[in-house]
Amino acid sequence: MRFLAALLLPVLLLGPALRAQETSLAPGIKARVTGASFEVVVPRPDPTKDPVSYEKDLPWDLVPFNIRNDRYISIGTAFAISKTELVTAHHVFQPVHASMGYKTCFIRDAKQNVWEVDQILALDEQRDVIKFTVKGRTFDQWLELRPGFQVNETVFTVGNAYGEGLVIRPGEVIGTLPEPMRGAWNLLKSSAGVNPGNSGGPLVDPQGRVVGVVQGKKDNICYSLPIEELKTVKANTAAFFNKMGFAFALFPEKSKAIDRAFNLPLPRPYTELRKELAAREVVFYTQSMDDLFSSLGTELFPAGEASEEAIGDIPTSANPEVIFRDKTTKTWSLSGLEYKSNDLPKNGRLHYAQANGVYLFKIRRPDGVTLGDLMAKPKLSMDLLLKGASVTRTVGGQDIRVTSFGDPYQIQPHKDRFGRPWQQAIWFTPYDDGVVITYTTLVPSGVVMAVKFVDSSSLMPWLYDMVKFLDYTYVPYGGQLKDWVEFLKHRDRLPAALRDMAFDFKEGKFLRLQALWAKLDLNSSHVDLSSKAFFILNMGFSRNGQTVAWDLRRVSIAEDEEDNYFVMLKHIHPTPAMPEADQKRWKEIAKQRHPYTQRTFEEDGASRIAAVHSAFLKPGAAAAENPDLFTLYLARVGKVDEKEMQTRMQALLKAITPVSGASAPQVVQAHAPATPTATR
Repeated sequence: MRFLAALLLPVLLLGPALRAQETSLAPGIKARVTGASFEVVVPRPDPTKDPVSYEKDLPWDLVPFNIRNDRYISIGTAFAISKTELVTAHHVFQPVHASMGYKTCFIRDAKQNVWEVDQILALDEQRDVIKFTVKGRTFDQWLELRPGFQVNETVFTVGNAYGEGLVIRPGEVIGTLPEPMRGAWNLLKSSAGVNPGNSGGPLVDPQGRVVGVVQGKKDNICYSLPIEELKTVKANTAAFFNKMGFAFALFPEKSKAIDRAFNLPLPRPYTELRKELAAREVVFYTQSMDDLFSSLGTELFPAGEASEEAIGDIPTSANPEVIFRDKTTKTWSLSGLEYKSNDLPKNGRLHYAQANGVYLFKIRRPDGVTLGDLMAKPKLSMDLLLKGASVTRTVGGQDIRVTSFGDPYQIQPHKDRFGRPWQQAIWFTPYDDGVVITYTTLVPSGVVMAVKFVDSSSLMPWLYDMVKFLDYTYVPYGGQLKDWVEFLKHRDRLPAALRDMAFDFKEGKFLRLQALWAKLDLNSSHVDLSSKAFFILNMGFSRNGQTVAWDLRRVSIAEDEEDNYFVMLKHIHPTPAMPEADQKRWKEIAKQRHPYTQRTFEEDGASRIAAVHSAFLKPGAAAAENPDLFTLYLARVGKVDEKEMQTRMQALLKAITPVSGASAPQVVQAHAPATPTATR
């Protein structure tokens, strides 16, 4: 995600209403100034065409009359400087550049007449100013530009304060401040009052001549661009220049401040300029983020010593997690997100957590909802999510819960670096010019979703970031045995590593399966094979020489009625860079020390036994010299006889065998440059 270097003045945004102050401009001058000044507005979304559904009717009667009956939203101020030209601050237009809901801007006069922006004549991003024309309107009066100013002279701000119409407020020039980026010119400081919505309006002298363009407010001081600088803006040119830094949610490194500089020829219609600007921004953002990832070099997961802890870790979570780089230690680790959960109708359940601004959801499908429906009908998955997680819209001071976003406007497939298929779906919410970005993948119990709520103008950056986020997301494959039967009917929706998985289940009789290195041939004497028994595959990483692969690290089956279960683990040979605890654990496993002695012990009200699985050992090599060691762990509720536990363990060791000639797991690439994509 990009961020502007912390150099810019705070801009003036719209907020709650405040009563206007009086002005001392002479009546004739006041009339001329207000006649040449305008609100900058965008169309308010039509509430009758809102695709979003709510738990109850929206309380529009609690919204102030002037707002609920206004077809437009005020975003700033502009003023005429000739028969055809107007000026405003560039940052007034900026949120509209990449907006999905607001395709252009308009100006509005005191009589509520509205004209659409037509041609952009000049634009200077660094000076925060833009000159433009509007369709079907010329001006009988405009404001004279007066270069120069005097400290302590009286000035007046003219602007659309709080979206309540034009207000004129007096003050004095109190000095200058070097512009924050390079000190290339001085901003004008004054004590004239400014409120949200004043941005882009004129700062005038008592004769109504413009001495500056209002740009921002800080500590009750008004900052304006002096007219000398407005006159230096190049005609027929859109000059874009800013310093931007780039960062990613899952590692602490940030890019240096990068100059984003380019010029586009003018004049041209604003709608055309938006398209060209969007294309430029996609290329710049993609290249800058690719460079950020590449800058980590051998420190980027799964490369380098900093990755060894995460590679060696055996995932055990039944919920999604992320692989992240610690800010202090600079090592990569698997998260332990704090999940909450809520019931859904008909035995469904929603689990959710947040990972640095991205929400991770796991939906247990309700009875009667098929896995196929969850993927084929994105609205269904989102509606279930909204039943279990509260998403609200504030109207009239009340938070009204959203029950549906309707159908997404865009659906397309995506495959991450682990070969897992995801479905991208994007919803547009007109009421806040926002989007909801989701990526959904199938798991035996339902679906896992990565979700981000953003302004529509931030869609393009987040499409890049979300794809990268998935490459650092851990997804467990768990569900009841009956869930697995349906899950494996959707092999085109499975990760490549599991697409050829063999699975044959008959309730109460047998379970025969083969996945990657594991082959299981179980019957009811090994474990209670009810349709509700829980079976999970935990994918992690393994090594094949110097390459890192996405591999199966944990297999477990737990009975439904009792807390009886077994777990098969794949331990990889630790490298010198792995934590000391991993080195010690490896030695204990290789020497078959407790608990891997095949002797029963009691813990937490259960009898337990564990063993190193000899069938997976490399012939003729000492256990410690093997590239991997496999252990089997069995737990039974209560005090179970030693002989019975050993008999059960021996039976499981025979039922779980290595797969001969198994295909190599998929190699994980550290980083692949993204291909620039359109924002919509």
